[in-house]
This record gives sequence, structure tokens and C-alpha cells, in this order.
Amino acid sequence: MSKTAKIRKIDFLLPPNLASIARILITPFIGYYLWVGTDSATIICVILLAFAALTDFVDGFLARRLGQFTELGLILDPLADKILTITLIIELIFFRDFPIWLAIVILARDVAIMALAAVLVRKKDVIPSSNLTGKYYFASIAFLLISYVIRFDFGISLFQYIVMILLLVSSFNYSRLFRRIRKGRQVISFKDRVAFKIGRFGLSVAVIAVYIYRLLTDTLF
Repeated sequence: MSKTAKIRKIDFLLPPNLASIARILITPFIGYYLWVGTDSATIICVILLAFAALTDFVDGFLARRLGQFTELGLILDPLADKILTITLIIELIFFRDFPIWLAIVILARDVAIMALAAVLVRKKDVIPSSNLTGKYYFASIAFLLISYVIRFDFGISLFQYIVMILLLVSSFNYSRLFRRIRKGRQVISFKDRVAFKIGRFGLSVAVIAVYIYRLLTDTLF
């Protein structure tokens, strides 16, 4: 199983990759406004984070809609996520009392996955894209980081538990996937049944609804 990476200059101008590049470019500004720390700076920081989340959705949507799946995109999308996440975590440790133990756990997982991916690149094996639990894990990380940015205690408590659960599940799935690839076994695609989709959607909506309800009640009352 082998695949030679081919990155063309024109790939940098494709809309999905431009969205990922935009996410990388706004990361320093997010860090700056978080460092400033005033109420207005925090609002700007949240707006920029919302824009970053939008680019994360847009790059995948455009890649599927336009059929523009490239080697560069496989690198840029997760790289943009990692740069944004690491920048936020480091700043939150200094400015929002983000727990160091949790930062170590989160960053250690990312380093391990990148190290395994580097091994596959050297061996010219196919690099697996994010699995489903990995996507939910990153979304939960986003909610946790935003909760720290806006100092929302309920959101912090809620998503710390969710992050740890999804971290364990996604790490297990990644390790099993890499192990199968290294042994030359066929990668078995997850059969996403309708019942699973409905269950995930319902649970996600319930969690977000509770989050928003508590955020509004804590803010307004």
C-alpha cells in the first residue's frame, strides 16, 4: 500500500486550501486579543474563533462539493487545527488558568498522531484522514477552549468530561487504524447507519442546547 505525495503550486489557490490557510493566518490575531484580555478584546477573540470554526467547516464542504481533494489539503486542514489549538492552549494556561495536566494530555495525543503519520510518510503508506470520533473530539475541544476564553464555568466542567471521553475513544481508534495499516491489512470503513446518525445528532443537539441555555441564564440573570 503506497502513495507518493504530489503537491502542486496551484493547489494553494484552491478554495478549500485557502480556507485552511485563512485559519492559520488569523491564529496570531486570536492569540493577540486573548493576551489583551479586555472585554472588547474577548468579544473580538470570540468572533475570530467563530470565523476559524467556519473555515474549518468550509474547507471540508468545498472539498466535497468541488471534488478538490489534494495532498496539500490533507496536510493543511489538520495542520491549521493543530496550530490554532496549540496556540490557544498555551495562552489559556497563562491567561485563563487552563489546567496544565489537561494541556499535556491533549498535546501529547496530537504529537503521537503526528509522529505516527510521519512514520507512514517515510514508508510511503497511505495516511488516514480524521476518523469520526476524532472530528467530534476536535469539536468538543473547540467548545472547551471557548468556554475558557469567555470564562464560562459550566461549559468548562461539561466539556472537560466530554473531551476526556472522546480523547480516549478517538486515540484508541487511531491506534487501531495505524496498526492495521502498518501490518498491511485492509482498512475497514465504518458503516455509519442511519440510527447512529440520528443518535449522534440528537445527543449533539441536546448537549449544545444545555450549553447555550446555561450560558444565557448565567449571562442574563
